[in-house]
Amino acid sequence: MVRELICVENIDRSFGAVDVLRDVNLLVKDGDRIGIVGHNGAGKTTLLNTISEQSQDAGDIKLAPGIRLAYLTQIRDIDSNKTIEEELSRKGRQFQELEDEIAEIEARMIEPEFYDGDWEGVMERYSELQQMLASSGGGNVAAIAKGILKTLGLDKHPMEMPVSKLSGGEKAKLALARQLVGLSGVDVMFLDEPTNHLDIQTTEWLEKFLKEFKGAQLIVSHDRFFLDQVCTRIVEVDNLRAWNWKGNYSQFVKQKAESAAALGDLIKNTEKKIQATMGALAQMKRANKFDKSISAKHKMIERMQQEVKLHRARVPKQRKALIMTLDAVDKASMDVLEITDACMTFEGLEKPILHNQDIEVRKGDRIGIVGGNGQGKTTLLKLINGDLKLTSGKRDLAPGCVIGYFHQDHATLDFDLSPVEQITELRPDFKYGDVRAALGRFQFTGEQVDTKLSQLSGGERARVALLKLLLEDNNLLLMDEPTNHLDMASKDTLEETLKAYTGSLITVSHDRWFLDQVVNRIWELHDGVIKVYYGNYTDYIRAKKGLPPLAKDEVSFV
Repeated sequence: MVRELICVENIDRSFGAVDVLRDVNLLVKDGDRIGIVGHNGAGKTTLLNTISEQSQDAGDIKLAPGIRLAYLTQIRDIDSNKTIEEELSRKGRQFQELEDEIAEIEARMIEPEFYDGDWEGVMERYSELQQMLASSGGGNVAAIAKGILKTLGLDKHPMEMPVSKLSGGEKAKLALARQLVGLSGVDVMFLDEPTNHLDIQTTEWLEKFLKEFKGAQLIVSHDRFFLDQVCTRIVEVDNLRAWNWKGNYSQFVKQKAESAAALGDLIKNTEKKIQATMGALAQMKRANKFDKSISAKHKMIERMQQEVKLHRARVPKQRKALIMTLDAVDKASMDVLEITDACMTFEGLEKPILHNQDIEVRKGDRIGIVGGNGQGKTTLLKLINGDLKLTSGKRDLAPGCVIGYFHQDHATLDFDLSPVEQITELRPDFKYGDVRAALGRFQFTGEQVDTKLSQLSGGERARVALLKLLLEDNNLLLMDEPTNHLDMASKDTLEETLKAYTGSLITVSHDRWFLDQVVNRIWELHDGVIKVYYGNYTDYIRAKKGLPPLAKDEVSFV
């Protein structure tokens, strides 16, 4: 029989006067892998934290007796002042409940009166907890974490190296390795954006790990490919509530569209029946036919009106859509960029970023750059942009080629400016109303437009950076992780915009769904060599496995 691990019944959660969750219900059973999705600010992380901490304002959260919980948080728990060795030795939150209960028993054991009562049962529990701690690796966290780190390809650095010297992706791997120790006895794992800053290879390793993990999982993620690979259920947080759907993300999208269409038809048909019944009622009254059927029709109308009200409550709240149009500056030549005999080395690195490489970009090319963390993907974009110079070789940018650059850290923005000031500085020809209208198309309203960029969220800054890119003249886009911090709807809009773009695109991305939708070529960068694959990300994976390209409308399972 499948165990019920967590039962969430009619919970509410608010912060001050702001309601975030209302009347939420959720049942988590053994083996569930639940993806939690929704737009930025919908309350996904709040739902995760409310359940794990049992911090609801109303309603009940019931945990099965004795279950163990583990947490892999969005904000990686990393101490940059420590060495890699020291950081790997720190225990993750999955040991918290065990160690707290052990400490509580040990505190009781030193009191003489402890041995006057039924202490034998407590000592049996103490022994059981010690065994659980040992079997889950609690006494040897560093050694087990080092093994995971080696699997993730991050054993090249000396253990005494400061964490501060690692890249963002390497820090994410380090946190992941430590947080994944001791999960063998865990019943439910909470994961908040677990793929953030991970390269594709590490994400694929994590997918395999989670599919083999025996416990249940609640996963907040904007990674649609990841949700497809891992999840068996989807919970959408929208309009304060949580809606449950069977299957992975693609199945959820299909079901939601079908459900919305069916719900719309149901509302329309019920409204037609109300009108027809009201018409029949009016006709009876005009004919002075007053009998029991009139009372029945009144009740029927009231019942149908209540049904329509309930159906309308199920209609998802429509958010203001992100509107994007991206026009390329006209360029007559088909040639865009040519790099020949390119070498790029950095002092202290054993292997070159580029080693005698030739690459070319033509008008209409949409290129995705993939490769492991530290292979030099962002460096390659900077070389193409001219921010860095080749150690040797030639970079030839065609006349008339104008580059637009989207940095993953939003480096093109001035964080001391507000969105209004940033756009006004870029386009002084815009009147204030034009600036506000442009920001409104990117979902900026009210106080947001005058708030400093340093105080805005990552997703809000990403939207300002995208708007800035749209208002610039360009015909070659360089985009470094453009989907980071964007919610699902914004990603969809960006993808449609880029597919309609007539210029050329080169993007670094770990978002496999995005690469599948947008690119027509893959550059795989590894140990200084660029290998070219034609097609999107799925075509690239199939080619590496020796499989033919997909036929039209064929679905890939690799």
